[in-house]
Amino acid sequence: MTRPGFFLALAALSLATSPTAEPAHFYTSSATAALHRPFSDAVQVGEVLYLSGQIGARPGEDQVVPGGMIPQARQVMDNIGAILAERGLGFKDVFKCQVFLADMSQWADFNAVYVGYFKPGHFPARSALGANGLAKGAAVEVECWAKIGP
Repeated sequence: MTRPGFFLALAALSLATSPTAEPAHFYTSSATAALHRPFSDAVQVGEVLYLSGQIGARPGEDQVVPGGMIPQARQVMDNIGAILAERGLGFKDVFKCQVFLADMSQWADFNAVYVGYFKPGHFPARSALGANGLAKGAAVEVECWAKIGP
């Protein structure tokens, strides 16, 4: 029996190895580079910008901001906004987000912050998952995908 993930992986491999596929562009800020982490802030493939997951740490710092979910959620969204702005994009260009919460009972608190970053009624498609531990003891991590161009 074939697993569904196999076909997705095969399609991704086919795209990545196709001679007509556009090359990926990797973007890493100096703040992220200074932390010597094994990932880019974002990777552009075609007309999509894939942002790495962001936790509530200020750029270039190694610990999340104090105060729990609300201040961390704000910092996460501000971090995402900064990465988008570096590429000439904004929250209006985001079409998909994945949210990871260390405590699902804080879903409403996260949402109270999250909605303020988008035009009412124009929210990205989204998944929210409970996680048994996030990097640096974070309360929340968010990764997004954004459309580049018209």
